[in-house]
Amino acid sequence: MTATIRDIAKAAGVSVATVSKVLNDYSTVSRATREKVLALVSEMQFRPNEAARSLVGRRSMTIGILLTSGLANPFFVHLLGGIDEALKERGYDLIYLAQLSAHPEYNFVHHCRSRNVEGVLAFGFQLGELDADKLVASGIPTLFIDLNLTGKRAGYISSDNKEAVQGTVRYLHELGHRRIACIAGLPGSYVGERRLAGYHEAMAELGLSPDPDCIVIGDFTQETGYRGMQRLLALPERPTAVVCGSDKAAIGALQAAREAGVAVPAELSIVGFDDIDEARVVYPPLTTVRQDMSTLGRRAVELLDGLIVEPDSPAPAVIVPTALAVRGTTGPPPRDG
Repeated sequence: MTATIRDIAKAAGVSVATVSKVLNDYSTVSRATREKVLALVSEMQFRPNEAARSLVGRRSMTIGILLTSGLANPFFVHLLGGIDEALKERGYDLIYLAQLSAHPEYNFVHHCRSRNVEGVLAFGFQLGELDADKLVASGIPTLFIDLNLTGKRAGYISSDNKEAVQGTVRYLHELGHRRIACIAGLPGSYVGERRLAGYHEAMAELGLSPDPDCIVIGDFTQETGYRGMQRLLALPERPTAVVCGSDKAAIGALQAAREAGVAVPAELSIVGFDDIDEARVVYPPLTTVRQDMSTLGRRAVELLDGLIVEPDSPAPAVIVPTALAVRGTTGPPPRDG
């Protein structure tokens, strides 16, 4: 009969939880206990799970995905579609890695190894986040989406966030706008910082000095877009155009403008970022930066597969082009603007 984790615990005179900690390489177990448990694991030919058999001569063909921003993000739906297609083509399975960071003994690197994943797709990490740096240092093949981290077996893919916003500001300038505001994304996020940098650089390039009051820091959500627009509309000299860090923020801004009786685009132009499904069905339809989210997902898997099968390959750093989808929320400024 195959030994179970309870058999190991009984033979070692420890709890099942302690055996589990040893198998998952927790640092809180004493050296003596660790050595005793591991010796019994070997002696009793215990295998933690079926996936462990893949350690002997064959691959697990399993990719883990970590989503620190959650499954509700509309960006993720299309991203996952591309990921799914590419995984099927290569014969990989996908598992969701829940980040249990509230647990005092939690270690994400150990978590990944205990699940026997061949590589990790990571989406939603922030700049300077400790777990991301540990993942890079671990040597586990990792592909970050929207975070520019690289290592021996880690790389990233992202859209051209800064250049896209620069192009958006230039487009509004060509329409005649000069007082261009920004409802920015989450501070500390790679895409939020890149998009805000694009706004600042384009304004400087065009010889425009943005009023500090015209820059509102948000978090990509509809609520902060709504509140940000309320704040902008309360200014003595209102902006004639607003660049938003996401479509959700732009939709919130559009709602606030409508409630205030401000006509879009006759009195105010609004531009989003992402081109989620809602961007096409709001009224007026939203002018926005279109990210090819499906392509991002497919390319992420391709790049991660390269890191897995070719350990000495260069760390990928891929930027995917975007396009401005001009719809109904942009136009020339009012004549007195």
